[in-house]
Amino acid sequence: MDGNAHAGSTRQASYLREVLRLEQDETEDGLENTARALGLDVATLASLEMGSHSGKPVPSDTSRMSQESVGSRASQSTGFMSTFSDASREHHHQPAARAPYSSSLFGRDYDAFVNRGAPHGRESVSFSPPSTPSQSTRSLALSSPPTSPKRHFRRIRGLSMLRLGRSGSNTSLADPCPHFPQDPRSQQRAVHKLPCGHRSCTQALRGNIQTSSGNSSNVLPTCSSVPIPDSLAKYVMTQAELPRAEPQKVDATLVCSIKSGYVPLMDKKDSVALMEDIAIPPEEPQRLVENVSEQIELKQLRDDQAGQLDRFIAWTSKQKAELEAQQGLLREQLKARHSAALEELEEEHSAAMAEAEDKQVKAEADMRTSHDREKRDNVTALKYMEAYCAGRYSSGELHNRLVTAQDHIELDKTKQESAINVLRGEQSRRMRLRAQRQEKEEQELQRGQRREELELERSFGQEMAEFENEIPERRLRLEGRWRLQAAVMTRQLAVAPVFFAGEEKVSSLAWQVEILDDRPVALGAAEEVRCETA
Repeated sequence: MDGNAHAGSTRQASYLREVLRLEQDETEDGLENTARALGLDVATLASLEMGSHSGKPVPSDTSRMSQESVGSRASQSTGFMSTFSDASREHHHQPAARAPYSSSLFGRDYDAFVNRGAPHGRESVSFSPPSTPSQSTRSLALSSPPTSPKRHFRRIRGLSMLRLGRSGSNTSLADPCPHFPQDPRSQQRAVHKLPCGHRSCTQALRGNIQTSSGNSSNVLPTCSSVPIPDSLAKYVMTQAELPRAEPQKVDATLVCSIKSGYVPLMDKKDSVALMEDIAIPPEEPQRLVENVSEQIELKQLRDDQAGQLDRFIAWTSKQKAELEAQQGLLREQLKARHSAALEELEEEHSAAMAEAEDKQVKAEADMRTSHDREKRDNVTALKYMEAYCAGRYSSGELHNRLVTAQDHIELDKTKQESAINVLRGEQSRRMRLRAQRQEKEEQELQRGQRREELELERSFGQEMAEFENEIPERRLRLEGRWRLQAAVMTRQLAVAPVFFAGEEKVSSLAWQVEILDDRPVALGAAEEVRCETA
């Protein structure tokens, strides 16, 4: 644990020094303190950072529960419920746990939702899901019966009976847009997805553009304080309505500044960068002229962030290569240590075996020496026996005791030869047991070494997995730092947050920034000419 903590602190110091290029006494909290001093909501930026990883805004529990209780339980034969189910699926990609429903409760909730009708304006279902669940939705969550394999058939049968019992059930369903015709066959018309995440048909979008254009406080048509792309506005507006919907003319220097000063988007295709307001007060024309020099600082910020991305990628590759090299070095050291330990054990066993053999030879030599001495004693005894057998009685008669060859054989067969055989057998048994014990010790050592190798490989895999998991987390924090830097510079320079036309994607920031619409948002011809001449 201490080694991992030390490695983590070393990696963090290397990250601050090589990627962010901070001084030794600086930390990542300095930017957050600066943002708090400027009045920025750092917690909101952090939540946006965590939510942007999935590519979609994370819905609240209540809205998700309301969607599941109404939208995802509806029959796919109705246009509105199909659209609402699609919207709920797009709202959050992760599958949500669905509680079982009874047919009666579901029918009451379905009728209550349909009879309520489609609200207008920002509270429409086509724009956003309901923020709070209805009372029937809460009752569904609290009084859910056990799951039955036939609940789908009961639901379909209940819906069919409800549609048969109501008059004009096809036209009573709410539409995803209040401007849609009531004919279900005409509900396949185009629905435009706005940068703010709302969906609107052509008629509703045209009315929104006309309303925003009639407001003198706004330069560009907006929806939820997010500008509507000019290409989309030209697409939905007619030729007669297009001159009235043209945005107010902006000074050429500001247009050039807008084209050069690129503000990265917060997320992919559904979200935009955190901005204050799209409106440019007409009573401050002098301030717009002063913002001409801001494009240099914004461009420098973008270049610095691109450099940080390149350094982050290089730092990641370097850290991974160093980690692999360190693991390879430790692996080689472990193998060398294991080989040395095995060789040392084998040498000890060889020395012990040689010592045992020397002892065995010495013992046998000592026994043979004693046997030779005994043989000499036997020869002397044999001579005495022969003299005894060749003797005579006192009367002068011979004893007639002969020394035969069998007597000589019996004298040679002494107990010492058997003792040598016994000694050799005992020594052989001891040597065999010693060899078995040594082999067992070697096998035990090899098993211990194998366990140590597996433990080392497991720690290596865990360390590499932690490093792989740390990379996206650091990348998310780096993205959040970039957004915070952009917000701080926007607040410091008081740059109007707009979508910059004609700006190309930055290749090095492709994974962090994606333009909402791939089609270029073109400026007017007069503004292009004035930018080129400015």
